Amino acid sequence: MGVVAKQSVLNMLVTYLGFAFGALNTLFLFTHILSSEDYGIVSYLLASANLLWPVLVLGANHTLIKFGGAYTSLTAKNILFTKIVMVPIFVWSVLVILFFALKSFIFQKYLSSNPALIDYIWLIGVIGLCTAYFEIFYAWSKVHLKSILGNLLKELYHRVGITLLLILVYLDYCTAHEAIYALSLLFFTRTLLMFFVVCRIQKPKLIWKPLENTRTIVSYSLLILLAATVSVFLVDLDKLMIEDFMPVRNVAIYSICVYMAAVVEVPTRAMHQITHPLTAKLMAAPVDYVALNTLNKKTAFTAFIVVSWIAILIIFNVEDLFRLIPSHYELHFLVVFLMCLVKAFNASMGITNSLVFNSDSYVWILAFGVCVFVLAYFLNIYFIPIYGLDGAAIATFISYSLYNIARLIFVYSKFGIHPYSIKVFWVLVVSLLIGVCFYSYFPKLTVYPLLQVSFRAFFLSIVYWGVIYSLGYFSPFKALLLAKRKG
Repeated sequence: MGVVAKQSVLNMLVTYLGFAFGALNTLFLFTHILSSEDYGIVSYLLASANLLWPVLVLGANHTLIKFGGAYTSLTAKNILFTKIVMVPIFVWSVLVILFFALKSFIFQKYLSSNPALIDYIWLIGVIGLCTAYFEIFYAWSKVHLKSILGNLLKELYHRVGITLLLILVYLDYCTAHEAIYALSLLFFTRTLLMFFVVCRIQKPKLIWKPLENTRTIVSYSLLILLAATVSVFLVDLDKLMIEDFMPVRNVAIYSICVYMAAVVEVPTRAMHQITHPLTAKLMAAPVDYVALNTLNKKTAFTAFIVVSWIAILIIFNVEDLFRLIPSHYELHFLVVFLMCLVKAFNASMGITNSLVFNSDSYVWILAFGVCVFVLAYFLNIYFIPIYGLDGAAIATFISYSLYNIARLIFVYSKFGIHPYSIKVFWVLVVSLLIGVCFYSYFPKLTVYPLLQVSFRAFFLSIVYWGVIYSLGYFSPFKALLLAKRKG
């Protein structure tokens, strides 16, 4: 747990710094420098690329973590790496051929309502391919339990780059059109830097030899492709479908609301950078069920405490945060609220997702995931025309909740463990009571929004952590001392 404690803290700091730049971009720079249509185009391109890269990588990044961590021979790891590194370019080439064969149909069917997207559509393929290779290189670093530099590039690099691009647009050194094209360069250089990081950790070599248990590896990769695709699609499908029913500027409005809620999941993302490969090691034969159960409950409880606090802060202050944004970006409170609930639910699941990815009998849960994805598609078709952006959030909330419940049931039936304890229940009760009381009764001051947010966040944090500490759930000095001893 010393490795978990040390790298989780560093990853969380890096991730929060990345989200700070993301907040700067989302709340101030994008909204004040780009038009709502240009911002909508950027949001659409990034969401589409985020849906494309899992298809390009075919689950190979998770395969590298699972099997690369199990191999003791460096030669075997390099043979596996050689096979995996060829996957994205092969799939990408096939998709490019299909795209040009169906180009006129795609443009007529999906982009006729927003013709401004046509000039930038090829960037989806470039950014998606760069991201696919980045994830493979990042997985190689995780195999060696070295995730900090990779996390720095994943969470911070492109956000700082976007900040600089927007400043250049503001200073008239480039146009918004040129800045959108430059996004592809950001993701390419990020992938290149990740490769250099990998070479410093353990330089991979291309070895063209047959690999043992190839059939098992291929089967695992394809099934993990379904799992990863379902998880990513459930997050970003709503953005793409909003573009089908509404002008592209609405994608920007929705993205702002979702981004505010996304801050909630930072501690979970930081912790999973290291717990995922650790879970794979614990599940290598013989499976250490006691250690898995302990890791599952500790990560769930720790993450849920922090995530609940952040969720209350966001929901409590979202109206004032939107006062910082131009008025044509209107607040959709239900979107923020439902997305915060989704992120909190995810945090409460501990290492459940890692257990699913590393299980040898996950076919049924993946099949259910595909069904949930289909359900999400039709829910979006039903709810968006009726409720607009709120409808997209409702569809995502229902779909993700069902998918999470299915994964929890699967892990419990397979391993006999679950992430929940009575402590998690009491944290939930405390969070709900504090949230309702502060939202209903705390006075609203007629001051600058940032001052209002700071003032309210300070008092809410004092109350929240005071109650948590009084329950004996959090002792900062003891936690630091234990982390230092174990590290």
